[in-house]
Amino acid sequence: MKVLSKLSLSLGLVALLAGIGVLVWGSWIAYWHYATLSTGRSAEFQDPIPIIAIAAFVIAVGAFLTGLAVAAPRKVYPANQTVDPTV
Repeated sequence: MKVLSKLSLSLGLVALLAGIGVLVWGSWIAYWHYATLSTGRSAEFQDPIPIIAIAAFVIAVGAFLTGLAVAAPRKVYPANQTVDPTV
């Protein structure tokens, strides 16, 4: 379980960082479009909405995997272990 937890944590953190990077990139494109439109120039536009939506999805998956790894139990008890009631 420790290996799966560490793998989930590392994949979650990588997804979070990648999602944040893509979100910054999409936001930069949206800002560039605003700056281009406000000056009255015509230029080709790339739609930033799908980029921002993909980034939000990647961030959500990364947060889920990171939370799954953090919430995983740290110590696994054997199933056949009995508890002595006299102790």
